[in-house]
Amino acid sequence: MGTTENTAQLFRDVVRLFVRDQRENAGCMDSGLTVRCHILNELLRDAPLPQQALVDRLGLDKAWISRAVDGLCMEGCVSKEPNQLDKRSVLLSLTPEGKTRATSLNLQLNHHVGELLAHVPPAQRAALHNALQSLHSALNAPNERSRIKCRK
Repeated sequence: MGTTENTAQLFRDVVRLFVRDQRENAGCMDSGLTVRCHILNELLRDAPLPQQALVDRLGLDKAWISRAVDGLCMEGCVSKEPNQLDKRSVLLSLTPEGKTRATSLNLQLNHHVGELLAHVPPAQRAALHNALQSLHSALNAPNERSRIKCRK
């Protein structure tokens, strides 16, 4: 087995290559529309959402998110409604067209993953699944103290 440093570098390379490959192979991940795809996915997972929640989740500039949301609204994929809990913000939801588009995107991305997983020997798939579950739990830790952070 490799050293921790080698494993870390391998993991980072796999993630980098995976993200690049998904951008190249997914229907709306071209022509600089990656932010829109991330928005569609976030809203498909958990909507309605305040626009600020997208800024926080995606870690992107407010202006970028705002322009992308406006574009998705003009395309008929996202709707904005007043936030009853915070009158200064709006809640974003997928329209039926947006839900269709986001669902199609997710199917494309899942198909891509399936093709990649076909390269993993069947005997190793359960171990990979368990390792991914552990990483998922670490990245989704419910409180800030237990989340894994980069050192500054």
